[in-house]
Amino acid sequence: MVASHAPRSELVALPSAGLPADHGLASLGLMMQLAGRTTSALVALAASIAWIDGRLHRHTAWYGFAIALCVARSQLHRIAGRDLSFGRRTVEGTPADPFDATRSYAIFGIGHATVIGLVAALVFEQPPAAAIGLGAALAVWPAALAVVAWLPRFRPLRDGIPLGEDRGLEGAAIVMTVLGSYGALSTAALLWLISALSPHHLRHGWGVMLIVVFALLLVRSSMHLRAGLAGLRDSSFDRPGDLAARYAAFGVISAFCVGGVLLLLAMSERLTPEALASVVVACWLLVTWPMIVKRYFHQRQFAELLAGDRVAHRRAPDAGLTGLGWLLAGHAALVTAVLIAQLTISRDVAGGAARAIDNALVLGGLAVGRGWSPDAGDTGLAIALIVLEAAAAIALIRMSDQRRPLAVIYALFAGAVALAPAVPALRALTHHLNLWTVIRLLPSAVQLVLPVATLALVHRVVAPAAWARYRRNTPDRPA
Repeated sequence: MVASHAPRSELVALPSAGLPADHGLASLGLMMQLAGRTTSALVALAASIAWIDGRLHRHTAWYGFAIALCVARSQLHRIAGRDLSFGRRTVEGTPADPFDATRSYAIFGIGHATVIGLVAALVFEQPPAAAIGLGAALAVWPAALAVVAWLPRFRPLRDGIPLGEDRGLEGAAIVMTVLGSYGALSTAALLWLISALSPHHLRHGWGVMLIVVFALLLVRSSMHLRAGLAGLRDSSFDRPGDLAARYAAFGVISAFCVGGVLLLLAMSERLTPEALASVVVACWLLVTWPMIVKRYFHQRQFAELLAGDRVAHRRAPDAGLTGLGWLLAGHAALVTAVLIAQLTISRDVAGGAARAIDNALVLGGLAVGRGWSPDAGDTGLAIALIVLEAAAAIALIRMSDQRRPLAVIYALFAGAVALAPAVPALRALTHHLNLWTVIRLLPSAVQLVLPVATLALVHRVVAPAAWARYRRNTPDRPA
C-alpha cells in the first residue's frame, strides 16, 4: 500500500505529540512476519520428527489435525504482520482495513488455543492442569493482539496506515539493532567456545566445519547490526537501505552455505534423519529474516521515490521508540507464555522438549527461571519482570510522559535479574578464565541485550533533521 501524502508546504497531521503517523505498527508487522514464518518452520520440524520417530501411528489423524491448525495459525500471523507493514488494497483498489487480518488471527488463535487444550486433555490424556496451561500459553499473544485490533485509538487507521514521517526507518532500525545484537553476541561466544576446544577435537572434520558455520553466522550478524545502527544514525534511507540490501544478499547466500556445510557434516557422521530435517529447517529459518528485511526496505524506498518532492523525509517524532515498545510487548507476551507453561506443564509431560525449550530460551534471552519448574522466588521475579516490561511497553507505544522512567526501571530490574545467577562466575573471573566460566556467563550476557538496548535507546539524543517553522504570510523563518 502506498499511502497518500500531503504536499511539502502542508503540516503533517500527527496522532498526538511525539507519536508517529503509523503508531510504530510497521515495526510490529515486521516482528509478526518473523514470528509467523519461524513458527511455521518449527511446526514443520516437529511434524517431521514425529513422523520419523513413528509417533503418528497411534493418533495419526489427531496429530495431523493439530499440525494443520498450527500451520494455519502461523500463516494467519504472518499475513496479519504483512498487512500492518505494507497494507492491502481491496478489489476496487481502495485501501483495505489493515486490522482485518489481525482480528482474524486473534479469533483463530484463541480458538486454536482452546482446541489444542481440549485435544491434549481428551485425546492424549494429559493432566487437566497441563492442558489448561498449554491452552492459556497459546492464547496469550492472540489475546494481546485482539486488544490492539479493537482499541479506539487505532480506529482512524482503518482506512489505511500511513507511512511514518521517516517511512518507518528508525523503528525498523531498532528492531534490527536488538536482533543483530542477540545474533552477534551468541555467535561470537559460540565461535570462541568451539575454537577453545582441545586440538584433539579440532583435528576432526566436524570441529573445523562448525568453526566455518559460526564464522559465517558472526559475519552475517555483524552486517545485520551495522545496518540497524546506520538506520539509527542517518535520517534518509540511502545508506541504511544499501546496508540492508547487502545484509539480505549475504544472509541468503550464507544460509545456503551453512545448510550445505551442516548437511555434509550430517552425512559424513551418518547422523539420524531427524538431524537432516533439522538442517533443512535451520536453512529455512536463516533465509526468513533477510527476505523480510529486503522487502521492507525496497517497499519503503519505492514509496519514497513515488512521493518525490511532495513529501519531505523527516525524523520520526518518537525516534523509533514505539517500535521498541512493540518489541518489549512481544517479549513480555512470550515470557508470559513460557512462564505459564513452566508452572502448569511438568517435565515428565513435556518430555525431552523441556530441556530443548529451556536452552533455546536462554540463548534467545528469554529465560525467566532456573529450569523447567521454577521455584516461588523465580516465579515472583518473573511476574515482576513481566509487569514492568509490559508497563514500559505501553508507555513507549503511547509515548506517554512516564515512558523514560518506566523503561529505566524495567531495564535496571531486568539487568539485575539476568546478572544474579552469574555472580559466582563473575567472581571466578578474578582468578582465571576457562571454558566453563564462559559457558556459565553466556546466558546472562545474552539476557542483558534487551535491557541494555532499552536503557540506551530511551536516552538516545537525536539531532533534529529540520527546523520547526511557523506558517506566516511573510517568508518562513526558523522558529
